[in-house]
Amino acid sequence: MQKLLLFGLCFSLLIGFIGCSRQKNGTENPTNYISNLTKWAEIYQVTLDSYLKQDTALNENIDFIVIDLSTLEFATEEDKKLIVTWFESNHKPVKDSNLDGLKAQGLFDDELLYIPDGVLLQITAVTEKNNEIIIEGMKYRGGLGANGFETKWRLKNGIWEFIETVMTWIS
Repeated sequence: MQKLLLFGLCFSLLIGFIGCSRQKNGTENPTNYISNLTKWAEIYQVTLDSYLKQDTALNENIDFIVIDLSTLEFATEEDKKLIVTWFESNHKPVKDSNLDGLKAQGLFDDELLYIPDGVLLQITAVTEKNNEIIIEGMKYRGGLGANGFETKWRLKNGIWEFIETVMTWIS
């Protein structure tokens, strides 16, 4: 009888802990829930890589890729290092900058309004709703062209899956 009572007490405590844990992680702050379940380095890396794979004419004759790492709001410093390492081993050297930074470094042609030796990748917004992450961003080469994108990720069986990247604007 005591063993059954002890088992029932342990089982009740376990169910209580599981219920509290789910409520903390899932309902009060969905952004924290996402941050705890995802590898933001992989999400941002796949998203930015998908930008490079569209309108590939903008990638021609580049010596480097510029990624504005300051816009990766959920990425840790370690995540950012992983992203840079991946891009450098799979594409070109990476510079962490934005348009103003490129101008200050003399890497932006003010006369022709373009980046002669590189392409800029930037995230502009990240939203989460109904088990989806929607990432908006852009690929910019200036006078040679620029594109806007929307990338969707969906939570399936506790894992974030890349769904698609769609070009939303072109210039």
